[in-house]
Amino acid sequence: MTELPFVLANDIGLVAFAISGVYKGINRKLDVLGASVLGFMTALGGGVIRDVLANKIPAVFTGYSDISFACLGVVVSFLIHFLTKKDISNSTAVKISDAIGLAAFTVIGANIAASRGFNMIGILLLGVITGVGGGLISDLLTLKVPMVLSEDFYATCSVAGTICFYICLEIHYGINFATYSSFFVVLLLRGAALMFKWSLPKFKKD
Repeated sequence: MTELPFVLANDIGLVAFAISGVYKGINRKLDVLGASVLGFMTALGGGVIRDVLANKIPAVFTGYSDISFACLGVVVSFLIHFLTKKDISNSTAVKISDAIGLAAFTVIGANIAASRGFNMIGILLLGVITGVGGGLISDLLTLKVPMVLSEDFYATCSVAGTICFYICLEIHYGINFATYSSFFVVLLLRGAALMFKWSLPKFKKD
């Protein structure tokens, strides 16, 4: 996808995801290398998995745009941490940027799946993996139950967006309508989840 709005949204998401990953490492008391790895994995991991599943060479191995914005997020995180000692990963600006990134990553994954002729399951899988795969990997690397499986209303937004994307295609509204509709569904759901502190019901032990 080369449309400017989605390129910008993707870049914003890369920076936000990298910041989130770095602070996971900092909070787990990892060293600089460990926190950097988490930053890059959070920002880029979902896209790499998506491209492998779509039988593509991962975009991060053929260009420098994504890796550059992920690197920017990592550097910004370290600068802010060393200068202020503040954790900005839960700040409003980062959360909003993260929501924009989730929406962009989801529709990019869905578009790639559709262009490869994937069915509904394939579109759903690639859209969600692109959106949340990096965070899932970074949680596993820090020996945590992935946040998308236990906390917050996050992956559900991506699922809803990809379902919207598929329905729009099935009723022949066109790829552009499907893309924009999916993007705003994810963004609005995530924004509402942050505002109203939504979460899915959890199972509790007796």
